[in-house]
Amino acid sequence: MYETIYLPYLETSVYTFLGAYRECVASLPDDVPALGRLVCDQLTHPTLLYTPPSAYLEDTYFGKFASYPKERFKDEDELFVTAAAMAAEIFRLDENGFVSGKDVTKRITVSCRHASVLFSAILKAKGIPCRSRAGFLDFGNDGTDYVEHWVNEYWSFSEDRWILVDVDGYYEYERRFGYSQFDLPRRKFLTASDAWLGMRNNTLTEKLELYTAGQDILEGVCGYLFMDFHSLMNNEIFYSHQPKYLRDRFRLLSREELRELDELALLMQNPDTVIYQKPDLMKRHEEFFILTNSSMNEICDFYDFSLQDG
Repeated sequence: MYETIYLPYLETSVYTFLGAYRECVASLPDDVPALGRLVCDQLTHPTLLYTPPSAYLEDTYFGKFASYPKERFKDEDELFVTAAAMAAEIFRLDENGFVSGKDVTKRITVSCRHASVLFSAILKAKGIPCRSRAGFLDFGNDGTDYVEHWVNEYWSFSEDRWILVDVDGYYEYERRFGYSQFDLPRRKFLTASDAWLGMRNNTLTEKLELYTAGQDILEGVCGYLFMDFHSLMNNEIFYSHQPKYLRDRFRLLSREELRELDELALLMQNPDTVIYQKPDLMKRHEEFFILTNSSMNEICDFYDFSLQDG
């Protein structure tokens, strides 16, 4: 009955294909919370290396942050965009691979998108349907402030539902809010489509926070709208990967183009059907699928200039 909902999310993308590491994760725990805690133990979020860490985090989970090698990047997102690349580095840093209790020197330093992609890849490899989601999370648990964040949804065969999980950090290990980060209440996660429609309709009551200083909030939400859209298409794009037609012209979008984004957000309100809309969307809005990134922007600008100059 539910196969059409979860079957597409057993498939992998260039980001979630583990290749030879698929066999390595087969022996990891099948219990999702236990597996989630193990994934947490392989990662350090870059913000922890840029802000003074608490003694609690050092003593409980990471060890001394001062021991982190000075020659290593404090943000390795661009080095390990795919799950296979992350797995390779996890084994390079520690030949034992996915083991618990690692200190900061044996972890990869990546953000929430990467944690989500790695977890999706591992669950898919174990035959558990999973998808990454990009949106905003209520870390404070008061329903007022939501910070840009990536999470996961995995399909529970025993409960016939998507379960919302977050494998980026340890904020719920102690269950201080009364629930686990491996089964989050839906109210904790504001989807990108909810944020977009709320801003467009002037009905959004939650405060949104984005890491990019000075960025127009609606433009930032648009970025997350497309990251979530592509994730629902099993294409967990990187932060800088965005539709080419939006590059440097978000503020120039016409009313019709904004209305088309409203329609996309409305479609994403029913996430289980989005992947089946791909053929029709490709016909009507191929611009949603033609992507670029920051480095390609520079190359395209160079060749555009060269062609005009020649």
